[in-house]
Amino acid sequence: MRVTTCLKRSVLMCLAMLPVIAAAQDTASAAAAVLQRFAGRWETHTRIRMEGSPAHEVLTRGEAIGRPTLDGRYVEFRTHSIPVGRSDLQVMTYDVEAGVYRQWLFDSEGYRHEAQGHWDPRGSILRWQGKTADSVFVIEDRWISPDRLEWTLQRTDAAGRPRQRIDGTLIRRKE
Repeated sequence: MRVTTCLKRSVLMCLAMLPVIAAAQDTASAAAAVLQRFAGRWETHTRIRMEGSPAHEVLTRGEAIGRPTLDGRYVEFRTHSIPVGRSDLQVMTYDVEAGVYRQWLFDSEGYRHEAQGHWDPRGSILRWQGKTADSVFVIEDRWISPDRLEWTLQRTDAAGRPRQRIDGTLIRRKE
């Protein structure tokens, strides 16, 4: 009798968890679709403005490739400037347990950061936030269309003073 009761409880618990499991799978699928937007070959244009003394601005262009990796759990996004001079690697995923997107970025000059993101489906905006040892930053990736992403990065120091603003555009290359 005890074994039967325990078995019934186990079955009932499993059945009760099915909607939770299904909801988590739906969330993971929707998040994967957001990250899949980055897949493909891209032309990049960037304007980097540094505040402070001396303030200066740099315009760059380059290429990027986004691809799913590690059984589609992550998206790897690599960029390089033209002419070759600077490159970076971004790795992005969705953390189902925490309910946030995660991003790790590394560049050829030694810069690195981690960020957490949230998707706004109404505005098609993936908003990332993070901090480094000396700054706080916010990145907004705005999908204008499936083939065009406009993004901004705003970096402030510990006192909240603007340090850097980057405006970028990604245009999907037709293969």
